[in-house]
Amino acid sequence: MPTIVVHPGSLVFVTGVNGLVGSHIVDQLLSRGYNVRGAVRNVEKSQWLKEYFDSKGYEAKFDLVSVPDMTTEGCYDEVVKGAAGIIHVASPLNGDDPNIAIPLAVNGALNALTAASKANSVKRVVYTSSSIAATYPRPNEVFEINDQSWNEEGVEKGWKNEEGEAKGWNIYAALKTEAEKQACWKWVQENKPSFNFVSVLPNCNFGKVLVPEKQGEPSTIAWAKSAFTGQGFDRLKRVVTAQYFVSNQDCALVHVSALIHEDVKNERLLAFAEPYNWTKVLGVYKGLYPERQFPDPVEGEGVDKSVVKKGRAEDVLKWVKPEGQGWDGLEGALKEMSAQWV
Repeated sequence: MPTIVVHPGSLVFVTGVNGLVGSHIVDQLLSRGYNVRGAVRNVEKSQWLKEYFDSKGYEAKFDLVSVPDMTTEGCYDEVVKGAAGIIHVASPLNGDDPNIAIPLAVNGALNALTAASKANSVKRVVYTSSSIAATYPRPNEVFEINDQSWNEEGVEKGWKNEEGEAKGWNIYAALKTEAEKQACWKWVQENKPSFNFVSVLPNCNFGKVLVPEKQGEPSTIAWAKSAFTGQGFDRLKRVVTAQYFVSNQDCALVHVSALIHEDVKNERLLAFAEPYNWTKVLGVYKGLYPERQFPDPVEGEGVDKSVVKKGRAEDVLKWVKPEGQGWDGLEGALKEMSAQWV
């Protein structure tokens, strides 16, 4: 087994804890005995999250702290003190102007790194990037995705700011790529911090939402809900094409494993579990709920034929899963997710 360098009982600082991925990361940390200090914009409005984790009876402690604006310089300096590790999940998504959205995303990432460099206690920082920082989905095209892949096309399109259905998608691609490459990795290379840095690139997340009555259908869960109900699906299927997915739990576990294990050092981990397209998703739904009506299959949508170098991420995942299990499958993730909608 690999060496654990951040031990149970340690304090871990996590941003974006009220979101989809952040809440699952907190759940996995607490269940393993790690104390968590979670950042949200407004502590009072997020008390439901503390109530939820307190009700689970974990021995580890969970507290909330307020960071109203993650793009303000020094915003994390005080709240990371005493933490052995940081998992930076939150990313500012501000409007449809790349001249505002992209620099804010870069600043949000830099603020976490500079705060970590000022806190002598921090041993490791794990940053949540995105598959779109590596590539756009390219259905029916055979190409390789590895830890050196960057979505330069997305950066170009995002800054170009052309109108159309894909405008927001392009700006998101640009801000995630720029934040990881030009903020995080460039900063690490230039500053050579004492802590270890790892980025995780999850693809589309499907699976159970921890507190659906408060979180609703966050992030990419909304995509799957659109296919389930048909609402907004005509537009969605034009913009969101065949790609990979990863379960919420596996995504969280890759982050946790990267944080606590010494063997993971200055790496990009590709959290790509299994390819899907909407025809495949709808087929699973119809098998689970034969009495329901679903949208028609997407004609000619293609499949994801990319060759993803995801073995390293799966190895890291296996270190923290029971009996060294690998990625969760698509059907199981869709089943537990859709059960919350019926």
